[in-house]
Amino acid sequence: MKKLIIPVIAIILAFGSSAFTAKKSTSNFFKYIGPAARTSGDVQSITNYQAQTLDPCADVENVCGVTLPTAKTVGQNPASTEFNAEKSNLWTSQQNHSPADDAIGMEP
Repeated sequence: MKKLIIPVIAIILAFGSSAFTAKKSTSNFFKYIGPAARTSGDVQSITNYQAQTLDPCADVENVCGVTLPTAKTVGQNPASTEFNAEKSNLWTSQQNHSPADDAIGMEP
């Protein structure tokens, strides 16, 4: 009987603790959420980008977002060092209506 009690308690604890853990959706894609006008300041502002679960971009003419190495929880802004390294490419992409590199997504 004692041999059965410890495994049963372990199983109960495993199921009980899993009920209190929730997976956070994370993303490496950061969607542009700023004004539609997309000025230089808008496109290069880290606060205008939020982590998304999917990349909804269709290669067209306006900056849609950027894929960066560090995953963040959905709704968070990108890592500043990674974003700062990509800022000028984002604006170049907007001006040229074409992605400056493979990390940048475009939309209509």
